[in-house]
Amino acid sequence: MFTVYVACHDELRTELTVAVKNIPGVILNGSSADLRESLEECAAEAPGVFLVDDTLLAQNVGLFEKLAAVPYPVVVLAPSADAAAARRALAIRAKDFISLDSWAEDLGPILSRVAVPIQGETRQDGRVLVVFSSKGGVGKTTLSVNLAIALAKTSRQPVVIMDLDIQFGDVAPMVGDAPLVTLFDLVKGTAAVDSDMLKRAVKRVANNVYILAAPDNPEEADDVHADQVVQILHLLRETYAYVIVDTAPGYTDINVAAFDFADTILTVCTPDVVTLRTIGQALQVFYDGFHYPKDKVRIVLNRSGSKTGVETTDIAQVLQTPIAFQLPSDGAFPVRAANEGHPLLLQFPDSSLSRTIQSMANDLVRETEGRIRKNPAKRTLLARLTGRKPKEVQ
Repeated sequence: MFTVYVACHDELRTELTVAVKNIPGVILNGSSADLRESLEECAAEAPGVFLVDDTLLAQNVGLFEKLAAVPYPVVVLAPSADAAAARRALAIRAKDFISLDSWAEDLGPILSRVAVPIQGETRQDGRVLVVFSSKGGVGKTTLSVNLAIALAKTSRQPVVIMDLDIQFGDVAPMVGDAPLVTLFDLVKGTAAVDSDMLKRAVKRVANNVYILAAPDNPEEADDVHADQVVQILHLLRETYAYVIVDTAPGYTDINVAAFDFADTILTVCTPDVVTLRTIGQALQVFYDGFHYPKDKVRIVLNRSGSKTGVETTDIAQVLQTPIAFQLPSDGAFPVRAANEGHPLLLQFPDSSLSRTIQSMANDLVRETEGRIRKNPAKRTLLARLTGRKPKEVQ
């Protein structure tokens, strides 16, 4: 959590302050269209970051020396192609520069990166939810995308979807996006994942929802390795409250790395004999092969209530595992939403599947918040930077 002070001309000020308030974990502690007044207010209460419009800088050259000496980070909002604005940002020793062309998209990530957190504030690492099925065509990606949107809505915190179906990932098309940077661009030719590059690779696709897209071409999948996936997951959970990992069927090294790292594996099945047989085998691998605890794997029954001749009570008995969540069939709505490149929860928010996924997200958020309250050993910022583990409270 951190505070932000906004110094901006009146035409953009209202829109900018509203956007700042909507950034998760941010407190707006003031705004003004007068730069001198802004500095006086920040002298009384230093913000975590000072966001200043270049228009005010151009009108107050005499304040540059004072701005360069402030004890809090400064970020400048200005046209990206304006060389004079860039020189002014350098003169006041600004920490970063936000382009007016893309400020709505870049505001949250840039402020979060440079801001000084509130003193004594600690942060719980995000929860990693892997969505998996040992059989294709059961609705994994539909669940991944819409669960992310639902979690962001309920938690009011940032959520990221990592598309780990590295040969045929569909997360980006399902949200109507074609990212310029993918997982392949992030890992190619390097053993260590660059955190700054990761920030550029992750793209905002909805309010508080971001994606890290799968490689564009199947042949690029060979350049993605399990150790890189673990590095990325480490970095993502430090920034996002929830990390949703959409996986391909199977037990590749990459999938297993994600399984091991996950807090929860949401295993999707449908009420048909073939799928139940493969899911039963998957559970055997998880419990007997990987020795995961029972509560790490949660069964999600998709298309519940379909007239397949297989009853819900029979499924739980066959799998010898309770069904954690049941998702109803929803007619043509999911297919229409996918074809149009719009997530179901945004395109058809009142559909039965949308409402059920939202309820599922509500349960997961309540569960997560309960875990945080029960865990007294939180990692401080210093501990996260140094890798030191917190001491357990006796």
